[in-house]
Amino acid sequence: MLYSLLRNFIKIGLQWYIADLRPMHLGKAKFQGPTLVLSNHPNSFFDALLIAAYAPVEIHYLVRGDVFRNPFVNVVLRALYMRPIYKKTDDPEYAVKNEFTYDECMQVLRDGKHVLIFPEGKSHNLWYLQPFMRNGLSVLLERSYKRNIPVQIQSYALNYNSFLSVPKSVSIEALHTIDSTEYIENGSLQIESIIALTQEALKKNIPGVPLKPNVLAENKRKLLFVPAKIGYYTQYWFYKLWKNYIAKKTQGTIFFDSLLFGALLFSYPILVFVLSILVGNLFGFWWGIFIFMLLPSTSYCMSKYQHIPVETDLKTERVNYL
Repeated sequence: MLYSLLRNFIKIGLQWYIADLRPMHLGKAKFQGPTLVLSNHPNSFFDALLIAAYAPVEIHYLVRGDVFRNPFVNVVLRALYMRPIYKKTDDPEYAVKNEFTYDECMQVLRDGKHVLIFPEGKSHNLWYLQPFMRNGLSVLLERSYKRNIPVQIQSYALNYNSFLSVPKSVSIEALHTIDSTEYIENGSLQIESIIALTQEALKKNIPGVPLKPNVLAENKRKLLFVPAKIGYYTQYWFYKLWKNYIAKKTQGTIFFDSLLFGALLFSYPILVFVLSILVGNLFGFWWGIFIFMLLPSTSYCMSKYQHIPVETDLKTERVNYL
């Protein structure tokens, strides 16, 4: 229940945050059985949010283990179908804890559900596919085979115009599904063949350069001009405050989009609600309703009207810790 509500809330929020959103070939993702979902990982937690919003099913996630240290955060993340995966630097008992996580993943897959793993392991705000950290993926494939779980492998290719600017141009493309049962030879699963095929498919569909934004048609620009300007002069200050704050806090890291989107997703509805209540109390109920409708509609037009820049720094690697 919580997952479904949050997923729909995120999907709505993405319409404001991403001006040029391109879902591509999503019908290829059938999810007709237990599935390992794979993707390139250029933009931290934002990648997972994007896949969660546009995959047609509920997905369980393998997430960096260090964020589960807080007991309250641990409960919340697990309620959202997230499971910890640890590196040597995260915890001295990483191997034992990962064994428990892999067992949980097997139960999820046995129930016919789906697990997302980013096989690159780390995110560095880069436009090309990084080498796979094969251990986690290999373990999940091997265990699923030994436990007679006929997993499919569903890959998504993600691309962005920039990791440091909003509004954004983003593409999410579903690739052809791989059926692991077709790669069983002489009583063993050909794990290396599956991984190589997955890497090849992702490389083929990741161009290695920033996504070029679509140009907004002139008739649409004219239509959006007035409401976009209203949105700009009434609400841009709120976005700017958050952007400057998050940019300062995340400078040199990969977390700009993840934290900025999260901050806006939960704080902007509160802003709209509070301003609507204030106006309603001061000028009457219907004025409050008018503001409640005016603010989000004009901010939406503003996000679609603004210029979408393309990032030019393609070499600088950013760290994956705050």
